[in-house]
Amino acid sequence: MTATPTDPQETDFHPGHTPILEPPEGPDSALACICGGLLDLTPGPKPAKMARYRLHVEEVRREAILN
Repeated sequence: MTATPTDPQETDFHPGHTPILEPPEGPDSALACICGGLLDLTPGPKPAKMARYRLHVEEVRREAILN
């Protein structure tokens, strides 16, 4: 995967976390996060991948609150 972040208006950023969709323009994309804690290589529709990314960021926020 290349480090090509998606459009910032479509994401919910958290420090140290940025989604990478590959290919970013295709109807089906693989997903990763720059933190290395999220890697989903199964192609899927972009909205579903972004929902998975938002769950990842929410989990990161919960862990930060608990620690």
